[in-house]
Amino acid sequence: MATVNGGRGNNHSAIRVEVPSTTANLGPGFDVFGMAVGAFWDAVELEELEECGKRYLELELSGRYGKLVPRKQDANSACLAVKHFLEKFGIERGIRIRLEKNIPVGKGLGSSGASAAGAIVGLDRLLGLGLPKDELVALAAFGELCSAGSPHADNVAPAILGGFVLIQSYDPLRAIGMDPPPNLELAIAIPDIEISTKEARAMLPAQVPLGEVARNIGRASSIVAGILRGDVSTIGSGMVDAIVEPIRAKLIPGYDIVKKKAYEAGACGVAISGSGPTMLAVVDNTAAKASEVAKAMAEGFSEVGLKCEPLVARPCGGAKVVWMR
Repeated sequence: MATVNGGRGNNHSAIRVEVPSTTANLGPGFDVFGMAVGAFWDAVELEELEECGKRYLELELSGRYGKLVPRKQDANSACLAVKHFLEKFGIERGIRIRLEKNIPVGKGLGSSGASAAGAIVGLDRLLGLGLPKDELVALAAFGELCSAGSPHADNVAPAILGGFVLIQSYDPLRAIGMDPPPNLELAIAIPDIEISTKEARAMLPAQVPLGEVARNIGRASSIVAGILRGDVSTIGSGMVDAIVEPIRAKLIPGYDIVKKKAYEAGACGVAISGSGPTMLAVVDNTAAKASEVAKAMAEGFSEVGLKCEPLVARPCGGAKVVWMR
């Protein structure tokens, strides 16, 4: 077990961190690609409990979606991440976690990842450790065990780093961040259904044909090339998945109609956001209006009888400390 100085390293005993929603995969980048999305923000407050014993945790929930978040600590990504952090570094502290949940739950927008990311960023700052970014991402990824069944980092990495992020490796974890083009906007359609991340992952095949892997590598590479070249059209052309999305699409009524309408309205690329059911399109705002694309996607869901929340957002920065006291 790694150990660190259990002292604060500062005179603060409480902190508030705001964390953005995220989208993962972008089509072919399963467990590798993620992007911070400035559509919704969670807030995580941590407070040291001097009077409490070894690694004691309290959890308080609030916000628009607070009632949908698990209260059981072993099923809560923030609590799981904090417990792992304290155990890994041999820190014996009591911590109160106040989670203001404003990111929709069960919609594929990184809700559980935001909770874990905010808790880890806040705890690192509160204890004055100054851990490397990649280590923060790895610690936050552990919190995803409760929602996804495995410690994947494609949501927590952009939640911490901001922008577009690719996970180069998991052992050791290395995340590489890039800035999306300034003319890239996101049209988002959130249908009125929920999909369990754990169940969506359980559907996936253990083995896939080599040809499909090759196709996905080419398309994923196109997304990275588009980011580096500042070319939204190239990014969108790569957002076609041959492995995961065709399986998950069966869980989303109207999937094909929504994609078709998005492209007709000017989208450069369309994909399921994370495990869904939210659908996300990238739009070059010099060539089309993201609001019109989002409206068209909502109309697609309406055609199959689903209510839908359409909205427009941009890529954004990662977790930010609002105050310490």
